[in-house]
Amino acid sequence: MRFTDPAGLPPRSEYDLVRGAGTYVDGMRFDGEAHGCLVRSPLPHAWIRRIDSSRAASAPGVLAVITGHDIAATIRPLGCVIGLRSDSGGPRVDADRAVLAVDRVRHVGDGVAFVVAETTHQAVAAAALVDVDYEPLPYRADVDSPNLEVPIWASAPDDVCFDWRFGDAQACRDLFAAADHVVTITLTSPRLVPYPIEPRAAVGFYDDQTDTMTLLANTQGVHFVRNVLAHAFDLDPRRLRVLTPTVGGGFGVKIYAYPEHALVLECARRLRRPVRWTATRSESFLSDTQGRGHITEATIALDKDGRFLALSVRPTVDLGAYLSQLAPLTATGVGAPVQTGAYRFQAVEINVRAMFTNNVPVDAFRGAGRPEATYVLERLIDRAARELGFDPAELRARNLPATATRPFTATTGLVIDGGRFLDNQIRCLEVANRAGFEARRRQSAARGRLRGFGFANYLESNGGLQVAEAMRAGTFPVECAALTFSGDGCLDIVVGTQSSGQDHAFPLQQLAAQRLGIDLTRITVREGDSSVAPRGAGTGGSKSLLTSTAALDQALSDAVQRGKQVLADKWGVDVEAVSYADGRFLADAGAGEWFSFSISEVAAHWQGALDGQSEVSLRHGSFANGCHACELEIDPETGCVTVLRYVAVDDFGRVINERAVRGQVQGAVAHGIAQALLERAPDCAELMSIAAGDAATYAPPTACEIPDVEWVDNGLPSTTNVLGAKGCGESGTAAAPPAVMNAIADALHDYPAAAGIQMPARPAVIWEAIHEGR
Repeated sequence: MRFTDPAGLPPRSEYDLVRGAGTYVDGMRFDGEAHGCLVRSPLPHAWIRRIDSSRAASAPGVLAVITGHDIAATIRPLGCVIGLRSDSGGPRVDADRAVLAVDRVRHVGDGVAFVVAETTHQAVAAAALVDVDYEPLPYRADVDSPNLEVPIWASAPDDVCFDWRFGDAQACRDLFAAADHVVTITLTSPRLVPYPIEPRAAVGFYDDQTDTMTLLANTQGVHFVRNVLAHAFDLDPRRLRVLTPTVGGGFGVKIYAYPEHALVLECARRLRRPVRWTATRSESFLSDTQGRGHITEATIALDKDGRFLALSVRPTVDLGAYLSQLAPLTATGVGAPVQTGAYRFQAVEINVRAMFTNNVPVDAFRGAGRPEATYVLERLIDRAARELGFDPAELRARNLPATATRPFTATTGLVIDGGRFLDNQIRCLEVANRAGFEARRRQSAARGRLRGFGFANYLESNGGLQVAEAMRAGTFPVECAALTFSGDGCLDIVVGTQSSGQDHAFPLQQLAAQRLGIDLTRITVREGDSSVAPRGAGTGGSKSLLTSTAALDQALSDAVQRGKQVLADKWGVDVEAVSYADGRFLADAGAGEWFSFSISEVAAHWQGALDGQSEVSLRHGSFANGCHACELEIDPETGCVTVLRYVAVDDFGRVINERAVRGQVQGAVAHGIAQALLERAPDCAELMSIAAGDAATYAPPTACEIPDVEWVDNGLPSTTNVLGAKGCGESGTAAAPPAVMNAIADALHDYPAAAGIQMPARPAVIWEAIHEGR
């Protein structure tokens, strides 16, 4: 059945999200649609001895029951799409994710069958009738578990996927040997569940007349999903269209192609009717990629004056049961460039040991590797300051560059176009009134409370350059912009990015309005259709504004050039004689006369003459940077933490839409505070309870835990893009966890056991640290 959208996929405003006017996948209905339900493994590791689907197949309303054996020959597993850099310590073990498990399940929630029925209720009821005979196997719950008799993958007998090395290990060894001070810390960044407001959903369509497929899904980029699925189906990408309407939050989890996407497409092809699947909230814990999952030992070397010499970082990373599509880079190449921040070091070494476990696969989650790197660095610096008797601000100031307006190279090799590094810290501590903190601490103590102050600097690398390079050596993120002018003076812009709660449209409208002299209200922006924009970099890594504006800037220039050619032909002059400024074309006709046309007049007189599309490669990212400070109180009788104040001083370059930026900062900081205080993904035992029918329990933050962020714009315009902007959407996830945890360490400095507190610092953990030994 051919895809037809009864409501259309109109241009969207981000305010649709709060007005209830968004067009969401689960809110769209289609004639003849069927409904799918996954049968998921209740065990973390087991052989599949037998699947009996006979009772399910004969249940009321059931149209199809598909198992892994039914599709193994027609749909390839969904594999990782990137490699590792050549300086890795050895080859990695590939572990592709079958659309449905064939002989073994490797995590709770692994799909073993897909039931399609006339209604959702019938599909769910029939799925419960599928009888699967499992032979349980020992499972690895985390990276510290002992080796299994039957490893998760035969090609990884010790469950190690890869061992990756970066930096100069010998230089670090020499510097550590000569250092006056060496400080070590071990830190955990627990697994997190991205948990967007809108669960994943998909509808598959098949057109038997053209042998083409259409997937309607809430993605973070239609082109990436299309390409992965086209490979799985061994299909020309032009025969698979992916559409994405309004998206209610992504945070990384909606970047990828998932088994459910392939299943609704395959069943639509088999049944010749639309097939729908929507995750329940609890089901998302069993199927969606998760984030973080690092245990890291880090060591810093300093001279007698507190100058940083060398940094050694050794994370052990939990990849889960399968190697997700971007997972190796999330654990390595995206975090490594910012591991030293903007600080001056002489050498750095990073050694990542990535392991398989019987957990849900891990991949990019808001920040993707950079929050883990920043957390380790800023917690380690604070620990060094405390152990060696330095003031944490002074220690950082000795090693931070002042405001840099020219490019410089970080210790990791990252070339940074500039930033307000030390100035960010000075301003942040002034705004947060660190000088008056001790008086406030005494006031809290008088009320029986423990008060702490913490802060952290961060450096971001935005643009997705490492991802693009890893996907195909020598490439860069490619973005497309297509322009269509109407005769009534309106302009339609199509880009390949995908909004999932950010305000993508406004900066693009603003750029086009300035360049073309068209009223802002007459410009629309469309995303989310792989058939309209042939290529697109999607959304992730805080690159959308960078890539889409670069593509639009080129498209606008190309449209102006086409307009010059049209008018040169009409006026009988050379194209070089036609100038353009402020939305008008001009040419000297001689004798004091001038020809003049606005761009809207050209579009009206020569319909289609200005239309076209342009592609660009993003060769330089941006480098957001800043300093965040957190002040909090702890009730020693309960261990409860109250965040009293949070200050963020950020260099986001030139701010295009302040209201949108403030929203991004607030949301990212909320994610970071929640990681520090509340959130941890369910473990295997908890997931088995969810699979058995218990509701998922999680601790996302509410307004009670998250204060209003006091945001200070300290922007230094970027030189790497046409708007001078820097990515802002993920910075708070990098800065907030160390700022909060440093504040907790400060509040508990009199309690030795507090040095071992890890995220999430929940009340029970803090209470035990305070009362240990009493």
